[in-house]
Amino acid sequence: MKKSILYLAWAILPIYAYAQEPQETEDYDPVAVLILDRMSEVIGDLHSCSYQLHTSHDMQDNTFFLPTEGLGLVKQLSEEEVYMIGPDKMLVNSRGDRGHRSYWYNGDTLTFYSYSENNFAHIDAPDSSILETIYQVNEDYGIDFPAADFFNPYFTDDLLFQSKKLLYLGTGMVNGKECFRIISAGDDKNVQLWISSDAMTLPQKMVIVYFDQNESPQHELTFSNWQINPDLPAALFEFSPPPNASEIILVPKDVKSITNAE
Repeated sequence: MKKSILYLAWAILPIYAYAQEPQETEDYDPVAVLILDRMSEVIGDLHSCSYQLHTSHDMQDNTFFLPTEGLGLVKQLSEEEVYMIGPDKMLVNSRGDRGHRSYWYNGDTLTFYSYSENNFAHIDAPDSSILETIYQVNEDYGIDFPAADFFNPYFTDDLLFQSKKLLYLGTGMVNGKECFRIISAGDDKNVQLWISSDAMTLPQKMVIVYFDQNESPQHELTFSNWQINPDLPAALFEFSPPPNASEIILVPKDVKSITNAE
C-alpha cells in the first residue's frame, strides 16, 4: 500500500537507549542500522515536507561546462529549495555555479526551466511517484536531484549492499544541532552521515568520498530548515512560462551517445 512520500509506514522504534560505541568485531553495527531504519520510517510517514540544501561537489578538470583544464579538482557549489507532497508533487529550485534553474513535477509532467537562459522543457514522467520520476529522469537525461536517495524506502539496504563496514561513530555537531554520526565504507567509496539525535532523526549532512575516481573527489550535502508536513498550495507545483520564454527539447542520454558515435 502506498503511503505518503515513501510508501512505507512502520512502527516508531526508540533508539536513544541504544546509543553506544560501535562494536569493532561487527561489520554492520546494529546501532547504525537501527538509526538509519528509524530515519527512513520517519521520512516514509511524511505527507509533505520542505527543506534547503547546500551542496558542494568536486569536479574533474575535464568537465565540459567548466574551463578548468590543468587545475585539478574544482569545487562546484549550489543551494536548493525542495518542496514535496506525497506521492506525486515536487518543486526543486536550484541556484549555484551552473546557474539558476527549477524543476516542477505535478504528477504527470516534469518541467525544467532555466532562469539564466529563459527557456524551458517538458518531460513526460511516470504518473506514480516522486521517486520513480527522479530515477527515470536521471536514467534518461542524466539530471541529478540532490539527496533523493534519502527518500528511497530501501536506503538502509542499498547502503549495506555497497558497504564492507557500517559503523556508528557517536555524536557530532552540524550547524549547532547534535547528530548521530555513521560511516559506510566500501571498495569504491565511503559515505559519512550525520542524522539529528532528536525525536525526528532527520538527515542533516552527508559526505561521499569516491575512491574509484582520480584524486578521490567528494560530494557534500548539508540540510537546513526542515519543515514537516507543511500545508503547501497545489499551485506551487504548476509551471507557467514567463514572458518571452523559449521552449526547448531535452535530448535523452542514449540519443546523445548515438549522435556522438556517428
